[in-house]
Amino acid sequence: MFDYLIFLGIALIGFIYWLWSVYKDYNSYKITRTSKYLIGPVLGLIFLITIIGINWKNESDLNKPTLVRVFYDGDFNGTGIDFKTDGTYILDNSAIGLSDYTYGNYKISGQKITLDKNEIDNVIKTDLLEIKDIKEDGIDYIAGKYLLQIDPNGNEIKKATKFRVVVDNRTE
Repeated sequence: MFDYLIFLGIALIGFIYWLWSVYKDYNSYKITRTSKYLIGPVLGLIFLITIIGINWKNESDLNKPTLVRVFYDGDFNGTGIDFKTDGTYILDNSAIGLSDYTYGNYKISGQKITLDKNEIDNVIKTDLLEIKDIKEDGIDYIAGKYLLQIDPNGNEIKKATKFRVVVDNRTE
């Protein structure tokens, strides 16, 4: 939440400064009729439109409907994968509040998911994943659905990150 407040504060200061600059440059342009005074306002407008466009695209990617969402909680770090209904995914690898996003495509067939990349951020070690319903074993798992990394033979890769399924909107 504080990130948004800081971003909003910086954006507000920048926007107010840009408006002040446009006002001064426009007054100078009216007096001298020199087009160099229009460069700042035009460049500012181009940057403003670009920033709004990039932000709109990022928000629309994040707000697509979710098919399956998984998460691994590693105390100070964590990794979540949001598989969207349009065949894209967003992997959020975070450490101490800083996130690194990776975007890609996937295909799903039953319980198996095939990614477009073999390795991602040293967390995903294969392009093959499988959703399994696992009973509690008292050590590694509590009862529920998990996304496991598997080899081409369908065996779970040992010491690979196991993700807990937190949202599953598939119709089976």
